[in-house]
Amino acid sequence: MKRSIFGILAAAIALAGCGGASIAPVGPAPGGLSAARSRLHGTEVSHRFGQGIYVSVFFDSQIFGYPINNRRDRPPECSVGGVSYLGDIAVDGNGNLIVPDGGSRTVIIFKGPKMCGPKLGSFTDPYGEPGDAAGNDAASGPIAVATADTSGAGSIAVCTLSGGCTKNLTNPNMGGVAGVAMAKNGDCWGSATSSTGTATLTYFKRCAGAGQAATGFKNAYYGGLDIDIHGNLVSIDAFAPALWIYRGCNPACTVVGGPFPLHGDAVFGHLNEKSTEFAAADYACGCVDVYGRNTSGVVYKYSFNNGLGVSEDVEGVAYNPRSKE
Repeated sequence: MKRSIFGILAAAIALAGCGGASIAPVGPAPGGLSAARSRLHGTEVSHRFGQGIYVSVFFDSQIFGYPINNRRDRPPECSVGGVSYLGDIAVDGNGNLIVPDGGSRTVIIFKGPKMCGPKLGSFTDPYGEPGDAAGNDAASGPIAVATADTSGAGSIAVCTLSGGCTKNLTNPNMGGVAGVAMAKNGDCWGSATSSTGTATLTYFKRCAGAGQAATGFKNAYYGGLDIDIHGNLVSIDAFAPALWIYRGCNPACTVVGGPFPLHGDAVFGHLNEKSTEFAAADYACGCVDVYGRNTSGVVYKYSFNNGLGVSEDVEGVAYNPRSKE
């Protein structure tokens, strides 16, 4: 299996020791499956619970569901299986889990609003390998999928669960797309790197057309995207590592805040329901870093890794419920 651009970059940076300073793992040693994780391993769906935090790892066949507040580093409480070679994951406005599955080149939807619900269905990404996705109603509405195209460039596939992918959005600024975000009105953005290695942000009105290069984008590197409760675009500067907050970007961006330094190395992360917390998938320590967040700053709170490990490449994390933009 050829690793996607998301897994390749994460592993390369972790091995090289680049980016922000690495931190020691927290909780139980991550050299193997914890006892709690062994209990979940191989289970398609464990018991379901209400709110929580989903975590995806590249080298595993499961996504794990953790308590919404995991300061005590508790083990996963549920899991969904049948997935492989994952980059980021996302939750829609109804609590459905959106999973870009790099191994099968499909996007899988699991039913919400409770954690670890049954599989609703899936569709194939005909344009390449999916690595990130965003949607407001994944069961019946459009889903934007960041794709590593078979042509070698990057794009955003526009798809639905029932109809599959019907559009492939490309732009000269998008040599490789990492993060994607979709607003309530259907506008979408791709965080990418150009063919020359420059970080870019591309705006697609109603997730259609040729797209426009966002001006005023300050990121040094691409990374995951989210939209906060005020409609601001929250952007990870992956290998800085830092977080930026922008207003507008349709196509002109105004910096609301940042760059806010991150505690560990992450490509992807997401906000909680009230946008008061931000969780980042820290691949360098094989853990999830949780931050308190507002427009004036980002403050590291704690990390957890019970049932996770550095060697498995922690890549995606998402709150359920997600940010109410």
